[in-house]
Amino acid sequence: MPLGTPEGPTASQWKVTANSVDSADDYPVAFNVTATTDNPDAPGVQDIVQQFVDMIAASPHFRLMSASRSYSYSDPITPTV
Repeated sequence: MPLGTPEGPTASQWKVTANSVDSADDYPVAFNVTATTDNPDAPGVQDIVQQFVDMIAASPHFRLMSASRSYSYSDPITPTV
């Protein structure tokens, strides 16, 4: 199977995970946030996501667990027959 030309990177995916400091029934409440926009790589998106991360990190009510920007490449595989 020959590999095709790598395609990508895909559009950025911005994700933030936080937990509440307070517990509900002995467990924190988990928040998994995905930032969405028509163009996640547009100028200014990174600054807005950073503001959100800073706001969560500074809050006495939440714990920032992770914040990430990811993207991927793919290699299409073509048949040889």
